Amino acid sequence: MIDRPLVFDAHCDVVQALCDRGVDLARRQRATHFDLPRARAGGLGAQFFALFADPAHYRGAAAWRRTQQMLAALEAVAARHPDRLALARSAAEIRASWSQGRLAALVGLEGAHGLGSGDERRVLARFGRLVRHGLRYLGLTWNNSNALAGAAVDGGGGLTALGRRVVRACQCQGVLIDVSHSSDRTAWDVLALVRGQIIASHSNARALCDVPRNLPDDLLRAIGRQGGVVCANFYPGFLDERAFGRIAQNLRACAQKTREIEERYQDAPSRRMEAERRLALTTMRNVPRVPLSRVVEHIHHLVRVAGEHAVGIGSDFDGILLTPKGLDDVSAFPRLERALARRLPESVVRGVLGQNLLRVVEQAESVA
Repeated sequence: MIDRPLVFDAHCDVVQALCDRGVDLARRQRATHFDLPRARAGGLGAQFFALFADPAHYRGAAAWRRTQQMLAALEAVAARHPDRLALARSAAEIRASWSQGRLAALVGLEGAHGLGSGDERRVLARFGRLVRHGLRYLGLTWNNSNALAGAAVDGGGGLTALGRRVVRACQCQGVLIDVSHSSDRTAWDVLALVRGQIIASHSNARALCDVPRNLPDDLLRAIGRQGGVVCANFYPGFLDERAFGRIAQNLRACAQKTREIEERYQDAPSRRMEAERRLALTTMRNVPRVPLSRVVEHIHHLVRVAGEHAVGIGSDFDGILLTPKGLDDVSAFPRLERALARRLPESVVRGVLGQNLLRVVEQAESVA
């Protein structure tokens, strides 16, 4: 595998399925985008796994418990399959696992609300615990603004005083700061504080799909100038505005059924999330498939604006219900590689597939 390009994906949400559905990642799964056999078939060399406590179900202390549950689930997979997956904390460990034919697994936190509530001392202590267990990036927000920062979707502000303190702690520990889901103001605040430690783990170009979750060109340029990386998201709603509109329309149409599920499973968050997932799958059947070429268009724009050194991939597999046509799961990365090779030089393609993200991981280590 090592004579093939390193594929390093910045964002996968399959740990939720580990916790809620008990999936066995060592076997091929029908209801997930990721498992170890398909990861190997797709040439995946390194993967950031997101720890995400859905704030609709987990808040405060419950969110922190959920974060720890997810971390333990990922660590258990590594313990059961050490010949196939190894937890990695550094660029050197990523390279070592890749050379041994093992998937390097890295930990990212999606949304600082996953640290739970409490004062600065408690939040920083929990952050420190995650770092000791291998945390390599901190996503400041999900769709909800929190005590650290404002989010893109709810129109939040920028970094708070606590947010600035946590960003400085990330600098000291060599942890990347992830501004996907964050407001533009939050991203600019981070850029004013750090150099070489900023990523957008799963975001696209707002110039091509004008939704708040995507990044405008001025932010893309600034992240590129500071040595960061923007990783393209495969979610159809962030690739194409028509898909975004149809998805939003469908979600509004099933709002009443969603409320009924919330009432039925209010004391069983895992069952509630699974019921909501099944409802959403049924509801989204009328959304047209976005072609793989649209992913390539976004990546090409990111390269042109942010720079060829500043673009990666952040699939969002298992955090999205719909995928582009031709990118059904992690086994499809070679198809993306071939499509990129028709538009970009080989050296740029290798950077996008994984080398750029590997560089920024190593860069953060050197700053700490």
